[in-house]
Amino acid sequence: MPNPDRPEPAANHGNERGEPRDDLFVQLITANHDHLRRYIYTLLPHEQDAQDVMQEVCLTMSRKFSEYDRSRPFFPWACGFAYLKVLQHRDRNPRRTVLLPVEVLELVARDREAEEPVLAERLVALEKCLAKLGRADRDLIKARYIDRISPDDIAQRLAVSRRTTFRNLERVRRLLFDCVGRSVLLEDHLGNEAV
Repeated sequence: MPNPDRPEPAANHGNERGEPRDDLFVQLITANHDHLRRYIYTLLPHEQDAQDVMQEVCLTMSRKFSEYDRSRPFFPWACGFAYLKVLQHRDRNPRRTVLLPVEVLELVARDREAEEPVLAERLVALEKCLAKLGRADRDLIKARYIDRISPDDIAQRLAVSRRTTFRNLERVRRLLFDCVGRSVLLEDHLGNEAV
């Protein structure tokens, strides 16, 4: 499986003048986009603010891509830009965000970056677990977490009570949580046996 943090060996890292290739930047940002978005969202929990910062980060990284050391992982480099942009956003919008002390924000940022491999592993497991759900349960999770439909609207669409909707959501979340936990544990166990 290709590592989204490192360019493919066959990738052309520059043109005749040694300038970085746009396609390499696109490859790396595409492979790391979701991870970077989650990192920003951890530090800046308002969705629109996180989206705005994500756009600023991508723009800044594209301008500074010639400074990227291709022998090092891309994600930590991107997180450095994201962290600085989050701080700038906080300074520009102090009333709009809940301001944690910068020291706490820095600790959260470091912990979040360090946890990325574990979170990525859990996301892969989650995809597999979602595929195991029945159609009705998958549709319920999609409606709530992908389409972002409120539980009240889901209840109305399904012609069930609000309480039933919450019970079903809790039941499916529990199934997914347990499935992901088992999958990650199994992967760890199989990985340790191979060593």
